[in-house]
Amino acid sequence: MQARRAITERERTDVFRRLVAFDTTSANSNVPAADDLAGFLSDHGCRVDRFASDDGQKVNLIAHKGPQCEGGLLLSGHFDVVPANEEGWESDPFTLTEHDDRFVARGAADMKGFVAIAAGLLADIDATQMKTPLVGLFTHDEEIGTIGAQQFCKQWDQRYPLPTAGIIGEPTELQVVRMHKGHTKLRIDIAGTPAHSGYPHLGSNAIEKLGRVITALTALRLEFKSQRSKTSEYYPETPFVILNQAVVEGGAAVNIVPGSCRLTVGIRVLPGQKSGDAIEAVRRALRTIPSLGGDVSLTLIGDTPPLLTDASTEINKRLSQHVGQTKTVAVSYASDAGPLATMGINCVLYGPGSIEVAHKPNEFVTKDQLNRAWESLSGLSRKWCIG
Repeated sequence: MQARRAITERERTDVFRRLVAFDTTSANSNVPAADDLAGFLSDHGCRVDRFASDDGQKVNLIAHKGPQCEGGLLLSGHFDVVPANEEGWESDPFTLTEHDDRFVARGAADMKGFVAIAAGLLADIDATQMKTPLVGLFTHDEEIGTIGAQQFCKQWDQRYPLPTAGIIGEPTELQVVRMHKGHTKLRIDIAGTPAHSGYPHLGSNAIEKLGRVITALTALRLEFKSQRSKTSEYYPETPFVILNQAVVEGGAAVNIVPGSCRLTVGIRVLPGQKSGDAIEAVRRALRTIPSLGGDVSLTLIGDTPPLLTDASTEINKRLSQHVGQTKTVAVSYASDAGPLATMGINCVLYGPGSIEVAHKPNEFVTKDQLNRAWESLSGLSRKWCIG
């Protein structure tokens, strides 16, 4: 029997390099990247299952190592990245480039560095010694609304028990995060009647109606800004529900009275709050606008729930103790942890890199944080799954 060999840093970096080389911008298929990662995990003794989207262009991967029993630890990351069309890139965004103390690439921080670490940990751990499983979940389309994670929640068929403790590898600069805001996306469609602009009395201007909608939602935004919740103290800069009027679409030509227009709105509720309450507040605001009537419709186009993991949960206590953290850290962005928590998985965020450099030209993660993440997660996963 061939002796088992530990995964080297060079092999982990090679996985990272290959992941970056796949352009997994959300508009593209992630299947080639998933195939490559599945091959690596299968070659290192993992059971790998695939869950495809309805059109087959996207796939979630789940990799399992160890006994199929209750307990264990889940490591989760997403394949997709935001586009790399910004000016200012000093190297190819889809080539992992070493620059002094860091790796530069699209997705270096958010979050292919963590995905490579999670894959390496699954490959490295010795299945013959494990008492509980180590599971990796790798999702699609997190960046456009945690779509892959939400699909996985519906697709999972209980073929084996999932761990009830999970680490989602968002770039937290190696801080343990147990709460984040949600992100709800709404579309408001406004109907008018098109007409020649020389005969405006024959039409009804949808953009003028939109102006009244914007005014009403601006008042609601200020109302939200004045309110506080039990978790507001963890958000000193934004201790309130955020309402962002983000995208306006409408009009055809300067000589046509616009017959329709659209406003897309994003809402970020605090941990412990329900998005449904904020949505109902938007409905009430729209009902107060005179002369709109049936000319306006509201559609929910995405809803990632907030995360609120209790401080007393085993994953928060053990990981915080393992890395020497005593304070509670919260973030204002949403993540796959929101949907996964609805499956009964107690989730925290923990990963290398900074959210402040994600989604920007020359996105990077330092080698030091990658190595520290490897050491801390390697130690924790062995204690958790081997004892």
